[in-house]
Amino acid sequence: MNINAPDHPVYRLAAMETTAEALEQMGLSFFTVRKQKEADHYYRARESAISADVQNWLKKQVVYAFRSFRQENSREESEFMVSDYNFEVQKNDTLAMLELDSSEGTVAERKEGLIFALEHPDSGLEDSSTHFQMIQIQLEDENIYCCFYRKPKRSIGKKKFAFKNSGELQFADSELLEIGGPIDFFIVEDTIFISNLRPFEYAFDYQDHINELRDENLERITALPFFDGEESNREEFEDSCRQYFYSRSLAQIQPETIEVLQRNFEDRCEELKLIRRKMPRQPERAEAYRRKYRALWELYDFIDLDKRKIRFHKDQEPKTLIQFFSDKIVQSFLTGEYGVAVSYENSADEPTA
Repeated sequence: MNINAPDHPVYRLAAMETTAEALEQMGLSFFTVRKQKEADHYYRARESAISADVQNWLKKQVVYAFRSFRQENSREESEFMVSDYNFEVQKNDTLAMLELDSSEGTVAERKEGLIFALEHPDSGLEDSSTHFQMIQIQLEDENIYCCFYRKPKRSIGKKKFAFKNSGELQFADSELLEIGGPIDFFIVEDTIFISNLRPFEYAFDYQDHINELRDENLERITALPFFDGEESNREEFEDSCRQYFYSRSLAQIQPETIEVLQRNFEDRCEELKLIRRKMPRQPERAEAYRRKYRALWELYDFIDLDKRKIRFHKDQEPKTLIQFFSDKIVQSFLTGEYGVAVSYENSADEPTA
């Protein structure tokens, strides 16, 4: 269901009045959550009892937080702006949407593990050892799980928390929980809507999933015929690509892009040979010509155009090849020059959840 459909629970929540009578229709539960990577269960959660005043205040803050996600569209109507989750960029003023399916194995499993922990809270868990907060909203028979990635505040070192009791200043004898404020991400069934990218990735240790996709794409690419040359040095290329700052770009490559790469690689080799052959002899014109094709020119160091094979050495950086493999070398319609796109945005005008 589209998040902007009137029946969607998020749409209904944002449209809810904040009167005491209206808020009674909303259920709210508050949890603190700990990640524990080496345990049988990835998450442990503790549910906290909250007073009526705090609960009523939190309900209002949640409604206000969801209203803040709505923006005015071109028709001057208020709606949730949503785009597909992207490993490389986060678009401001939009919710990044991640729909979980079998291809999202790691995060799908951890999302199920998080919901399981919320459904089976552990009263023995200490708030001081938790990593983030979750608020479960119940609207009739539907649930929305909201994450606030913040730890309890503790007295550390030379600073301590204190409060006044009957005019006397006393040390706080337990952790202080900061509640309310912006929602970092929320879950509706099998869809995660992300407002703040880093807290989402921390909560699910999403770098693990990024690395899995990176390795899968590296395996697909290096298995292609153009990587079996004498100078291809496949293992050196793979090792260089496993550096952290290349992982997201490689993980973002879609299977259809790799199929197009395989299908068109030889044609691109012929085109590169033609571009180099047409380079002017006059120095000034040659400089302008190279500037026009500057994003392509570095490829000559990485491709044996006659043998149509990748050529890679351990002292080289794989950045140019990754840009080529991910189809980010593009031509400007305005100037005719070639450059590198930061990323491509997939439209999510009709999200389902």
